[in-house]
Amino acid sequence: MNEFRIVRTKPGEVIPYETVFEENTRLRTGVPEKLGKVERVAYDTAVYGNGKTYHKYAYVYLPWCYDAQDKARKYNVFYFQHGNTCCPEMFAVGGNQYMFDMLFDSGKLDACIIVFVTYYMDPWRDAAERCRTGGAEAGDGWTPGIPAAFDREIVQDVIPAVELRYNTYLEDASDAGIKATRDHRAFSGYSRGSAWAWRMFHHAFEYFRWYCPTSGGISCDTPLPMPPGSAPFPTFTDAEIADYITAPLKAHPDLPFFIYAACGGMRDTPNMRRQIAMLSKLSPFSYGADPAKNNLLFAISDYYHTDYLVPYYLWNYLKVIFKL
Repeated sequence: MNEFRIVRTKPGEVIPYETVFEENTRLRTGVPEKLGKVERVAYDTAVYGNGKTYHKYAYVYLPWCYDAQDKARKYNVFYFQHGNTCCPEMFAVGGNQYMFDMLFDSGKLDACIIVFVTYYMDPWRDAAERCRTGGAEAGDGWTPGIPAAFDREIVQDVIPAVELRYNTYLEDASDAGIKATRDHRAFSGYSRGSAWAWRMFHHAFEYFRWYCPTSGGISCDTPLPMPPGSAPFPTFTDAEIADYITAPLKAHPDLPFFIYAACGGMRDTPNMRRQIAMLSKLSPFSYGADPAKNNLLFAISDYYHTDYLVPYYLWNYLKVIFKL
């Protein structure tokens, strides 16, 4: 079986350029020799303005080479938000963790810390509803009565809880300190989580340099119907998308950034392919795989729509992002 696969757009597709996706089949079939570990980090958040304090958690994956005593070695941090109906445990515990071990056991990627976060307020309390419809109580704007303040939860609560605990570049958890270390921080999400990755670009641009939305297009700040199918998905004009994405660039023209987006086969989020094609033509963007010169890249796999294929996307992302 070939390890690498080149996927080209079909004639008539809206994307006017070839995209290359590298498939590492050993993520599923290989046996890692060097094993990382996962720790659960608890934190509280009260950013939603409803008088409630939520007791939440994130899972932190530490690569095999991580040594808590080696303070001289600092690690970049990759935040990942799961998709609809899922939970942060899906990669952090159980039989799927080894795929992340395979990422770094390969020796082809620079080791980083991966943080699995959740917009759900209590995914275990609401497990039945979460698994059935995804409509459990959440902070990403899809629950009536709870403001979409997940970006503030990440910046104000998750980042300090995680990055001060481990050997990262963050030493000062003040707002200025988090902004000063944005070069060493990435945010990614899949499907519903991808919609939030785009929102993080809009709302938390000063805190993250790297963005990896996967299989989910730009929905601006409009909540999507929950559960899916309960109402039509909102549509946006190219002008609305352009205004939304370029707003942080206009506000902070001196801050560098890099978006590496990806999606699955030709039936997977076609609106995302159209949106990326449109963005690639805007003057703030330079399309290509060199973060020193470019700031936008897009890869198409031939995968179907499922969070469980996320490690394959990370194999591509981590070969490009954090390369300063």
